[in-house]
Amino acid sequence: MKFLEKYDFKKEDIDEFINNTPKKVLDAIKKHKDLIEKNLSFLYSLGATTYREIFIHYPDLFFLDVSVFQHVFNRYEKDSLLEKLNENFKIIEYL
Repeated sequence: MKFLEKYDFKKEDIDEFINNTPKKVLDAIKKHKDLIEKNLSFLYSLGATTYREIFIHYPDLFFLDVSVFQHVFNRYEKDSLLEKLNENFKIIEYL
């Protein structure tokens, strides 16, 4: 999970994520690291300040095909979406 450090995840956050995430999900993240990283990079570059919380609480979302993942976010007006995501990352459940 070292790749998460590129996205400003702190070691403590990574360790907590590893300790609180099912092994099956962790194995899938390792197996599909490139896909996960592309989706994480998109969310990071979009400007969502809550991207870490989104990843930690909704890791399954990052297994979506890159185009599908981007479409989830691109259907909304960027500034409005970022405002809502940055206020409450749990809004991701309704996208």
